[in-house]
Amino acid sequence: MQRKALVCGAGTDGIGRGAVRALAQAGMLVAIHHRNEAEAAQALAAETGGGPVLAGDFADPTQARRVVKDAAAALGGLDTLVYCCAVLHRAPFLDTTDADFTRVHRVNLEAAFAASQEAARLMVEEKFGRIVLVTSVNEFAPNAGLAAYAASKGGLRMLGRTMALELAKFGVTVNLVAPGTVETDFNRAALSDPAWRAHKQGLVPAGRIAGPTDIAGAIAFLCSEAAGYITGASLVIDGGLTLAGGYPP
Repeated sequence: MQRKALVCGAGTDGIGRGAVRALAQAGMLVAIHHRNEAEAAQALAAETGGGPVLAGDFADPTQARRVVKDAAAALGGLDTLVYCCAVLHRAPFLDTTDADFTRVHRVNLEAAFAASQEAARLMVEEKFGRIVLVTSVNEFAPNAGLAAYAASKGGLRMLGRTMALELAKFGVTVNLVAPGTVETDFNRAALSDPAWRAHKQGLVPAGRIAGPTDIAGAIAFLCSEAAGYITGASLVIDGGLTLAGGYPP
């Protein structure tokens, strides 16, 4: 039976789009969620097997629940969820407003909770499921200027581990991938500054900035049958950044 997946946050050029390609290559039928990138999402669907395309702004977590339900209805079930949605607010802690903090947490944490809960309810019924949450090295490594973002990713890590603990008995695994800096639309503006790019790349022992495929391969593995005994794990994919003592910069 063909596996059925939903990737949340696949409209932009980033990890989500890479995950769609990797899961489709593994033989899954993949539903694609985007916020407002309909043309790019439709092109990705055509490229990867024609899975359904679903729009939703996860600044409203109720839309995350709706997207999961719509994906399951369109696919005829759902056994895999990959959550890649995130927003970043860069500001000193003392300048971060309540509104800034709330906006980041609604997308990065609250909507992840909502989507995961809806998906897990379906998976528990089938006694099988894979959930992968994309966090960041900021789930454990603080970085000045990223108070809201790092707090949301730390929260996402503990959400995922708690889900893993509770859902293991139902055959549902929950894992996290924690990338360092990745060449995506998310980081495009910052990486366009040659000095900033050179600084970030210089911190990485591997000597390069990651691409989406570097992360997508790990996601596909954690969603596979081969990863059935892995749950509650957080896989750091940073080219050695956090090993080298260069982070936080």
